Amino acid sequence: MELEHSRKGFEEHGIKVAAITYDSREILHRFAAAQHLQYPLLSDTGSVVIEKFGILNPNVPKGNKFYGIPFPTDFLIGPDGIIRAKYFLPDYQTRVASSRILLDQFNAAGAQSVSIDADDLRVTIAITAEHSVAGQEIGVRADFSLASGWHIYGRPLPSNYTATSIEFEADGVASQAFEFPTPEQVRFEMLGETLPVYHGDFRAKGALLLRSGLKPGDFALKGKLKFQECSAEVCKIPQTIAFELPIRIDAMAPSAPK
Repeated sequence: MELEHSRKGFEEHGIKVAAITYDSREILHRFAAAQHLQYPLLSDTGSVVIEKFGILNPNVPKGNKFYGIPFPTDFLIGPDGIIRAKYFLPDYQTRVASSRILLDQFNAAGAQSVSIDADDLRVTIAITAEHSVAGQEIGVRADFSLASGWHIYGRPLPSNYTATSIEFEADGVASQAFEFPTPEQVRFEMLGETLPVYHGDFRAKGALLLRSGLKPGDFALKGKLKFQECSAEVCKIPQTIAFELPIRIDAMAPSAPK
């Protein structure tokens, strides 16, 4: 379902999408019709292709009705047949959101965003999906813009300074990771220190794994932005600013009808 929502975004970049499962053609035909999918579902009965790609779930024993199921995996394949990127999660109950792949590969804009204005800093934080399902991984992006003459800190940093960070609360997120660009090492003669700083405009990207127990309905992902603004002459008091991003938690799509 989530792939269908992101399909047009991939097509805008010249990418055709398809999904492969171990179900029969008849089952996939009924499932695609029921869910109004506009991309092909490929039947790999016997899991021959799944096994060749090395994503067969070995935790399901032979004889089990679910034997042959793959680990959730997304491949980005070039026209020459070479795999350009791979997204893999070792748990059949979690998925990497295709909207996160769009963000990671093409810097696609976020669907939901919040802007934070604090003195000389403006930050726009966006998640890549307006709605998702519990247990799915989605992308998150943060665009920073600092006024001329001001900077904020990166890592590693002495404990008497505050490094820039974004952290989501655990009630909605099982795990999270942010990748900030490499900060510039600047020598501050008045302090007698060389410190990692950001200035001007820059972007951080990451991923959020939604908690598996989230109930369907409207939900707010709550987080906090921490930073400390400084210039060559003065450092302001460190700030912590709370924010919320709305997301719709969908019910899991039913299994393909047998």
